Amino acid sequence: MRYKYEEVIDLIKENIYSGNYKPGEKLPSIQKLSKELNYNTDTIVKAYKQLEEEHLIYVVSKSGYYVMKNEDKIDKDKKIIDMLNIYLPDKINPYKDFYHCMDKAISIYGKKLFEYSSPKGMPELINVLVKHLMDFQIFTNSENIFITNGSQQALYILGAMSFPGGKSKVLLEQPTYSVMLKILENAKIPAIGIKRTQEGIDLNELETIFKQGDIKFFYIMPRYQNPTGFSYSNVQKKEIIRLAEKYDVYILEDDYLLDLELNKKSDSVYAMANGGRCIYIRSFSKTLLPGLRLGMIILPKELQQKFIDFKYSIDLNTSILTQGALEIYLKSNMYKFHVRRTREFYRNKMEVLKKLCDKELRDKVSCYIPETGLYAYIETKEVASEILEKSLLNKRVLVSSTRNCYLKDFKYNEGIRLCVSNASDEDIRKAVNIIKLLV
Repeated sequence: MRYKYEEVIDLIKENIYSGNYKPGEKLPSIQKLSKELNYNTDTIVKAYKQLEEEHLIYVVSKSGYYVMKNEDKIDKDKKIIDMLNIYLPDKINPYKDFYHCMDKAISIYGKKLFEYSSPKGMPELINVLVKHLMDFQIFTNSENIFITNGSQQALYILGAMSFPGGKSKVLLEQPTYSVMLKILENAKIPAIGIKRTQEGIDLNELETIFKQGDIKFFYIMPRYQNPTGFSYSNVQKKEIIRLAEKYDVYILEDDYLLDLELNKKSDSVYAMANGGRCIYIRSFSKTLLPGLRLGMIILPKELQQKFIDFKYSIDLNTSILTQGALEIYLKSNMYKFHVRRTREFYRNKMEVLKKLCDKELRDKVSCYIPETGLYAYIETKEVASEILEKSLLNKRVLVSSTRNCYLKDFKYNEGIRLCVSNASDEDIRKAVNIIKLLV
């Protein structure tokens, strides 16, 4: 069992080692961190005292706690291997191109940037998206596309809003995207789970769950799932579509890594279902710019008014400047060049990771390394994943346990997620060798 103060210690260490907290920077106050984490102040005090004893932070009377200024104290000479966070390396970071597109958007749209616009999204961007999606066999019209402040906003609205027929529960793959779990938990939306493995899901179990009724939508990541990297076969996708239609259940498809797909025959669920009962979401942050809070959603007509009313109650509109810049970027050759470069980058990273895992870890743990994508998965079996995560943190390797990707009462597998975005080939080699020693 891990104590809450230990979780706080790991969180602060992670932020220090990754550079989110700089030497000399003031840490959140005890009261603020207590409120953010929903832990009592005694827990935060105990964590800060422990970090102070380890000479990672220091206290200034009547001011607060600060990250140690002496960089030697926190071993900054020892490089952090970050296989947790998404930071695009310079070789695939398109910020200069996108900056140019923002300049262009300012010159084109001028005063429109400072006026209210439709909560549905900028018509110019939506029209470009209609054509853009055709390249992926996704056919729809502009009336069905809505722009959101990232995919998380769309996920929240869909979770919270009512659906036709009054169904109330959300079905989730297990494990699943941890942010979706938080959204549902905070909004007190009931959810149930179905186990997902490298082979997919048990379709008989899926039918049983659908039969029982009250499922308003099934949230899935068909390709390069977060946190496992798993992808559904076309056979599985067709069966999920068939069962959803049979039992009147919506499919919510999160296609966040569409751009990285290597298999041209691997269509989205939306494309295979010809729309139908499928809601389609994609974000532009993971493969373009992590800080670009823009997402899009394709909605069936019967859900559109409810969705837009809900969105309007949250914000009046999504940033016109970023919408305009994305419109210009998607129309240009810059986008296609970036996608080719990014796809090759992640394919090479996964190839390096797969070779090393096959060589060093095959007899110790189960590894799933996809052909491309952001995330790979290691099932740690007898080793508790949260303990392994902490042990790796102490070795200055940042990874994520998949424990927080499961519903609280769902039987979970011990596993860790590896993100290859911010790791060099040498970092990956070192990380695999350290994991080998710990499992």
